[in-house]
Amino acid sequence: MSLHLLWTSADSLIAAFALSFVVPGRHVLPLALMFGLCDGLGSALGVSLPPAGGLAAMLLMASGAALLVGLPIAQRLVNAPGWLYVLPPLLAIDNVVSRTGDAPALALSSAIMAGLGFACGAVVLSWCRAGSRDARPLAAASLIAAGSLLAWGA
Repeated sequence: MSLHLLWTSADSLIAAFALSFVVPGRHVLPLALMFGLCDGLGSALGVSLPPAGGLAAMLLMASGAALLVGLPIAQRLVNAPGWLYVLPPLLAIDNVVSRTGDAPALALSSAIMAGLGFACGAVVLSWCRAGSRDARPLAAASLIAAGSLLAWGA
């Protein structure tokens, strides 16, 4: 697996890690597959949309900041899992801008990275629950990191 594939899949890893703190278990597999599918399709399309990458990055960072400071809208979003399915297409924007020749490999890489992010998040979440710690700041920081990574790559 090339370094480029890992780099373009890193946002899926970080976002899945953040989502693992708020996603019910039944959404993990569909979301991981959706991260891979959207990244693969985005790469295959290869349309130049530079402003869209910045918009997605700002949305991720704003979501993380709202969660971090405890805004009421963040709590409503956490309680409604449907919004989670908007993130994979948003995170695929970087792949639309930087078209790769191997879209199937990118799809597989992103799905694996998202699965790894969900698994790591589950481990950290169980550690937080065992220590009676609030995992929300870590989820917020991860969303901000995913947005920053997307902004830096765009």
